[in-house]
Amino acid sequence: MRAEVYPVKTPEAMGVRSLAIDGAIKSIREEHGLELHSFLMLRGGALIHESYFRDNEAERLHTLYSVSKSFMSTAVGLAQAEGALCLDDLLYGFFPEHAALCDSERKRRVTLRHMLMMSGGFENNEVRIFGNKTDLLKNALSQPVIHEPGTVFNYYTLGSYLLSAAFQRVRPEGIHAYLKRKLFAPMQITRSRWSKSSEKIDLGGFGLSLSAYDMTKLGQLYLQNGNWEGQQLLPQSWAREATAKQMDNDRPEASADWRKGYGYQFWRNGFGGFRADGMFGQYIVVLPEKEAVIVMTGNLNDMQIPLCAVAEILLRGTS
Repeated sequence: MRAEVYPVKTPEAMGVRSLAIDGAIKSIREEHGLELHSFLMLRGGALIHESYFRDNEAERLHTLYSVSKSFMSTAVGLAQAEGALCLDDLLYGFFPEHAALCDSERKRRVTLRHMLMMSGGFENNEVRIFGNKTDLLKNALSQPVIHEPGTVFNYYTLGSYLLSAAFQRVRPEGIHAYLKRKLFAPMQITRSRWSKSSEKIDLGGFGLSLSAYDMTKLGQLYLQNGNWEGQQLLPQSWAREATAKQMDNDRPEASADWRKGYGYQFWRNGFGGFRADGMFGQYIVVLPEKEAVIVMTGNLNDMQIPLCAVAEILLRGTS
């Protein structure tokens, strides 16, 4: 049994047309034939819509893929507030046993901030390295830095693994256990999984599983600038900084909502606000101007369509 943390209200009571929600879902599932697993919406702190499209989906721990990155970023923000690390700390400083791999001037300038912004400058060999699975940390650190850190956006999940590994050097319990203690417990997230590498490091950039209902809580936390039920769980400054545009990602090959700016492991939306975003259609969409959070999970072969449905159908029915 889950803990109910939101009041339940009708969409109309919160200024949203039910037909607009239904229309967005119909567009995704019927008009485009995509496999949507859940759709939830909060407005003004109330749960105004919750629907599931597979048996037992409400209780299922859904694989979040890269939505995991936004949870990892949150852990980094909490650790910085405790003084355990600083975003301007040098990446290789966390791994003195691998100092010999820091073999160029560019590598010596890579910071945690660069890695959060997807601008560490590493040559992107992550498919080959993840496929190998042995000595993941050493292999990741041995890759050449081919761009000046902070200058080129390159979506790099292996970089998120390096962030998780660096985090574990200052908080040996690791990101998952840390978040369960610092964030999940007060937010009543009682069920979660996070896969680890063979080196016993939380994968960071992927591997987290939560229920769709519990996914909404991260969105609501950031919507409320880190405040949860009157308690400031996350520094307000981090909530704003992490979700602001920190890096330009306006690449001609990218779809519309993947070129509007990148924060600290959060994407910016073309229709306002920001989101946590995972492969095959896992979303936590946060719209501060509308005081809204939308969670979608699925197994989608087109990730732009659900965002278009939100922007072009749902938001037009939201006052």
